Amino acid sequence: MTWELTRLAQRDTALDTLRATPQNRSAPSRAPHSSAVDLAARLGCALGMQRALVTGGLGFLGSAIVRSLRQREVAVRVLALPNEPTDNLEGEAYELVRGDVLDLEACRTAMDGVDTLFHCAALYKAFMPDPRRMYEVNLRGTFNMLEAARRAGVTRTVYTASIVSIGRPPKGRLADESTPYEAWDVDMPYSRSKYHSREVAESFASWGMDVRIVCPGAVFGPGDIAPTPSGKIIINTLKQRGPAVYTAGGTSYVDVRDAAEVHVLAATRGRAGERYIATAHNLDNGELMRAILDAAGDRRALRRLPSGLVRHLVRGMERAALRRGAEPPVASNFYEFSLTPGFYSNEKSRLELGASYRPLGETLRDALDYFRARGLLR
Repeated sequence: MTWELTRLAQRDTALDTLRATPQNRSAPSRAPHSSAVDLAARLGCALGMQRALVTGGLGFLGSAIVRSLRQREVAVRVLALPNEPTDNLEGEAYELVRGDVLDLEACRTAMDGVDTLFHCAALYKAFMPDPRRMYEVNLRGTFNMLEAARRAGVTRTVYTASIVSIGRPPKGRLADESTPYEAWDVDMPYSRSKYHSREVAESFASWGMDVRIVCPGAVFGPGDIAPTPSGKIIINTLKQRGPAVYTAGGTSYVDVRDAAEVHVLAATRGRAGERYIATAHNLDNGELMRAILDAAGDRRALRRLPSGLVRHLVRGMERAALRRGAEPPVASNFYEFSLTPGFYSNEKSRLELGASYRPLGETLRDALDYFRARGLLR
């Protein structure tokens, strides 16, 4: 590995954090009746889970994991950043702890009484001129959470990796959980940080911890509160004027609710030390553009542009955005990474976990409804 876990454990962070203490834990959104508590305990025991901690549980994927757990009546604690909005979990019963994954003591405090950890918190951005914070959050944050879980004797951990943390296949083939990472020629901080974070999780597994790893595809669906780079694809496509333009490349997509379900299935049916790809639809960029337009009832034509021309345009827009101190519509490293199609098999999650995946049209329509409700689309 390119860095030392022990150094990460010992090094003091220069970033401000808020420690989770009994005073800054919020009360559950609603107090369940004693009969509901008894039912939750019985169901939790049947699943091997009574209390789960979800990091990043107010975010896009994390909140979907919380809802999937609550549907099974598992008691849930959420670790979230100070001042992070709670909109995504409105009406759900959960315990909220404010803290930062970069604060090991906050991680240890949040782990009290937990038997299952879902470590979903990560920094997912396409454009970061200085990626050091992304590496801090995604690598050191993962080490802190798993080290806190180890010290607390947590029964099992499900770590959220990504398909970009494993390799892309040769042309005409599908990658699987064993495909080695190969994108070293592209300076892509997100994919590299998720690759190394996955290595952290697998190191803990090799030391005897029960760690299961889920690798979602590009995630779409309702609840994309940020929105993420995936959600911005939908928004930017529908805001284009004239023909919808695209270029070479493609990747694999999944509904956020299905990805969340795979996390819970990995905890209840998965095997320690295993990876599970959670994705459903392998689409080139033109197919994705057409699907987005169809979901919106938009009959505009599609136009494919040469990749060299798009590269020139993307780099120019990025330079102009940097001069203004703004974020470009497309980051050049994200574009370079996307030129090589990343198509993946979900066979392992379907056969071993019993996962199922909904149609892409349903996912896109629900995502559009969500963005419209938030005023991001008309």
